[in-house]
Amino acid sequence: MSEENLFRENEQEAIRLVIWDLDETFWDGTLTEGGISPREENISLVKSLSKRGIVSSISSKNDFDEAKAELEKLGIWDHFIFPQIAFASKGPMIRNIVEATNLRPKTIMFIDDNPMNLNEALFLYPDLQVAAPSSIAHLESDSRFKGKPDPQMERLGRYKILENKKNDKKNDIGNNNAFLKQSRIRISFHYDIQEKFPRIHDLVNRTNQLNFTKNRWPEDEEGAKEAFHKDFSERFPSVSGYVKVSDKYGNYGICGFFLISGNIGKHFLFSCRVMSMGVEQFCWAHLRNPHIQIAGDVVSQLDNSVDWIEIVDDVDKDDNFHEKNRRVKVCLRGACDFTSMEHYFRNNYTVIGEFPQAYKSWSISPWARTIAASDIMKTESGQKLLNSTTIFPDHYLDSAINSGEADIYVLSFSVEYASHLYRSRSTGIVLSMCNDYLSDREFSATPYSRLVEKFGRDPGFSENEWTFMQKEFEFFAHHDLGMFTADVCHVFEKIKKKKVIILVLNESVGSSEWIKSVYREINRIVVPLAKTYGFDLVDYRNHVRNVGDLASEDDHGVHFSREVYLKMANDIMTICDSYVRNTLG
Repeated sequence: MSEENLFRENEQEAIRLVIWDLDETFWDGTLTEGGISPREENISLVKSLSKRGIVSSISSKNDFDEAKAELEKLGIWDHFIFPQIAFASKGPMIRNIVEATNLRPKTIMFIDDNPMNLNEALFLYPDLQVAAPSSIAHLESDSRFKGKPDPQMERLGRYKILENKKNDKKNDIGNNNAFLKQSRIRISFHYDIQEKFPRIHDLVNRTNQLNFTKNRWPEDEEGAKEAFHKDFSERFPSVSGYVKVSDKYGNYGICGFFLISGNIGKHFLFSCRVMSMGVEQFCWAHLRNPHIQIAGDVVSQLDNSVDWIEIVDDVDKDDNFHEKNRRVKVCLRGACDFTSMEHYFRNNYTVIGEFPQAYKSWSISPWARTIAASDIMKTESGQKLLNSTTIFPDHYLDSAINSGEADIYVLSFSVEYASHLYRSRSTGIVLSMCNDYLSDREFSATPYSRLVEKFGRDPGFSENEWTFMQKEFEFFAHHDLGMFTADVCHVFEKIKKKKVIILVLNESVGSSEWIKSVYREINRIVVPLAKTYGFDLVDYRNHVRNVGDLASEDDHGVHFSREVYLKMANDIMTICDSYVRNTLG
């Protein structure tokens, strides 16, 4: 289901007020976490709407003074009326704006990138018109935004007078219990920290607004694991786990982490994606109110009572809770393509994500070669090879392609450009491997001492392990088109009875001619095979037209803007929705 169609269509009345979310909607980025980049087209749109008699307001979870300062720098602050900027729920913010303007909700458009925020507003005002940021580009030509000529912006001026009369009245954001209770929020506690360590590591080092302790770990994963074990061993008894969250609108994944040592909270933190849902208060009470020494600014208090959250064994497997489409399993197998799109799919489906991960400084990526070699790797000789070195994680051969557990498979072969092929001297098995520290393609060109000297620390594996890899594996090729073609056929044969969607790679925009040439070769092989198997194609080339569509102007051509990823996700989910309705429904 596309983001634009996530909500039911409202009656098409003319718009008199637009309420803007700020982060990842009016501007790119998050103000409190890394800063923002203006979207000039949105600034121009607000000014243009003002001259049509259509005014704008703000509903944003941010610090008021910081957001105001940014908007003043952009020269747009005075175009907003009754701005609601606070670390609070969106529903009451919207109510404050509606009541202050005395406008009918049918004549108001609320734009936000978070589906739960839009649902929260609709809970209060079912007739409110809502939209995702992807709709902004079409608003100026939309008949609902025609307005009336108001070159002197007199309507904006009248609202400013009304605003000034009320500026001494303190906005009452209030509580949002009614909406939260009907949202059916569920959480599950999990304790397999090592299995999910990369995500937990990222939470510990990146979260700020709901990070109560702000104790960070080293950036390298091995160092972080050492720090985790040290934290865990400081006092007895200790308990540590992570929290997953879901509600009627979607699955939010791993959103929290705690480490309680001797009833002292060493780590207690949550992702801002669950802000104002009561998750942190509920967890604190569930853990019997451990002592939390709060560090720095936190936008929440822990002593509020929460009675609208239910604990389940695993929110990912709570089939009775999820609606029918959320029981559909979609396997997303690829690289940056899907790590940037995954959250869109989690609003609608159970997602099996197969993405690159770092393991002992080796890149374990979803290469076609790994699937093709999986059968022989499960033989006695293959298992012996796997067990003879520690660079392969226990789940190295696990894939929904091998198990067939997914209903829909969405595959991108973009990661193949980073594939280095090596042949095992003892078994003849060819594997794709890539080491983060490897400066040359052949292992033999890089002695262990050079790695330690260059990076100034333990690279994540011992000298004996490195020596074994150099003796056991010989460089085979960077790319072998014949082997790749056979591997793709092998993958397609395994899932030919499933619904399969293949991404057609960008081959024309980007700074690296070499990567674009590799992507052309991949498309030349994959696209005809996909058509032969009757698979669907979703083409990056429909949305990547110039450097403005890249993540940055000098990007090689492998990372794209948020808008491109949203469009691609919508194209994919349109196919998925049709398949669910016509086949699985």
